[in-house]
Amino acid sequence: MNKILTAIAMLVTALLFAAAPVYAAEAAQGTGTVIKVDGPAGIVNLRHEAIPQLQWPMMTMDFKVADKKLLTGLKQGQKVAFGLVRDASGAYLISRIETRK
Repeated sequence: MNKILTAIAMLVTALLFAAAPVYAAEAAQGTGTVIKVDGPAGIVNLRHEAIPQLQWPMMTMDFKVADKKLLTGLKQGQKVAFGLVRDASGAYLISRIETRK
């Protein structure tokens, strides 16, 4: 019986990890200012500086976040540093975001 429970626990753990999205290393890093936060949608609008790794000029745009928890505590006007990863469709997602002074 104990072996069966252990096998079931291992299977459940494997399935949980298989369902979680896996992202590659950060494709780029950026800095900017929070314009708007939409927590329920998992989107932050940033006015970011140029991002040379992506050949992006300075602009204002919406970014989805890899985890909505990243938006906790973010407020309009805060300066931030962030990392970007690509999802399966090729879109850029914020994988980390921290406030700066």
